[in-house]
Amino acid sequence: MTGSLEALNAGRTRDEWDQELRRLEVSLGLTEGFKPLYCPWSTLKTGQVAFLSLNPGRAPERAEMRVVSDERGNSYEVEHETTKSPLTDQFLKLCALIGVAPHEVITGVVAPFRSGAWGDLSTDQKRRSLDAGLEFWREPLARTKVRLVLTCSTEATKVAAALLKASPDCEMRAGWGNIKLRRFRSPDGRIVVGLPHLSRFRLVGRPVSEAAILRLLVNT
Repeated sequence: MTGSLEALNAGRTRDEWDQELRRLEVSLGLTEGFKPLYCPWSTLKTGQVAFLSLNPGRAPERAEMRVVSDERGNSYEVEHETTKSPLTDQFLKLCALIGVAPHEVITGVVAPFRSGAWGDLSTDQKRRSLDAGLEFWREPLARTKVRLVLTCSTEATKVAAALLKASPDCEMRAGWGNIKLRRFRSPDGRIVVGLPHLSRFRLVGRPVSEAAILRLLVNT
């Protein structure tokens, strides 16, 4: 990799992020590992669509516990047969719905440390993990080539909207009870689409919910 690509992310190389996350993991008293980026590091330079979820769960069988990026490809594709997370299938269906290949999507989480559930972390662990994610994504999302950010969870939506300086633009029902989808627009026209956490609310594959997602994307 070139030096410019290595330094793409908030002024830190991938190795520097590895060192920083290992240090912070110890400081937070966590032991499950970390994984902020679910695609190759180089995708940060080429991707025009991003997908950000909350935090990684426990590592699937044979997967690395501590890794900054997945150089094998998009993790949701690579680990499709071994992961137990319903988010994997939702992500792959979402890519098909919007017509983007999974390997083209900048994919990751806004809180890089693994846990069985988000609620397993203390308030301080959550806050500091999100602070680390905010710093990790600052440089990649500053690139104007990233025109669309799909977020999965309230926390991911807040991080993406803050980094893009995006304001609320539109909301509509998701076709699942009172759950709503929200669209945010940055001053330069980039879009954040806020989805609920798709591990719990499996919207993709339900025609009424897919239609709502597409309406938010078409009317941009």
